[in-house]
Amino acid sequence: MLGHGYIQRVINKEPDERAVIKRTIETIESFTGEKLRGWMGPGLAETFDTPDILADEGIEYVADWCNDDQPYEMKVKNGRLVAVPYTLELNDIPIYIVQHHRSSEIFERARDQFDTLYREGGDSARIMCISTHPYITGVPHRIKYYDMIFEYLRKFEGVIFMTGSEILDWYNSTVNE
Repeated sequence: MLGHGYIQRVINKEPDERAVIKRTIETIESFTGEKLRGWMGPGLAETFDTPDILADEGIEYVADWCNDDQPYEMKVKNGRLVAVPYTLELNDIPIYIVQHHRSSEIFERARDQFDTLYREGGDSARIMCISTHPYITGVPHRIKYYDMIFEYLRKFEGVIFMTGSEILDWYNSTVNE
């Protein structure tokens, strides 16, 4: 579970960014009964203040930065914030809604991306994120390609599946080694 805005509107268009982030966190925590640890802004949009606000509000990781396949610490004014890898290349909205690819495109991209990351990750772990939206992916002509992705990934030694919080916990345990 991670915060994704209170309504589907990019955060940099909000008149009071902190209030929206705070309301989102409070709503999710009230519903789940658990502390919210992660954030992904709607549309991956941020202001220059967003990372600082997230850290101030107790968010531990953010997935808005599509620039690496390994976690890293971000500079914030107070506290600590980790960027957890994310990619638009394996997001069903750009693939199907924006670029209008065939249903099989997600499998081909995932396989090719995984093969490269697996080869590069021999001595240093790599993270591959697949982003899905049930109303796009959960349809009969697409869902089988996601089954194929996970069948393919399970064939490789050392591959594990994690949530954003689990990635953060793993990263935190390796930073202190």
